Amino acid sequence: MNQAQNFEVKAQSSSTNKVTALYVRVSTLDQHSGLESQIRTLKEFCEKNKIVNYEIFADEGISGAKNSRPSLDRMMSLVREGKVDSVVV
Repeated sequence: MNQAQNFEVKAQSSSTNKVTALYVRVSTLDQHSGLESQIRTLKEFCEKNKIVNYEIFADEGISGAKNSRPSLDRMMSLVREGKVDSVVV
């Protein structure tokens, strides 16, 4: 697989339209277990803090040095539009 796989997970919505954005990234495709570990940790954080309205933005195989990271770019667009309550990384 040469192209990044983007995970998008939407949790149960609450009364507000704003979401908590959860961002994860690994720089190589062979770090998939690291991505899964980050997602699991952020979901546990949400559960402990009673956050039920969240969306996961994940970039896999995308270097931090890249100018464009598809999921990060999409998340930041939602932040600028006022659709995100907070961001957790």
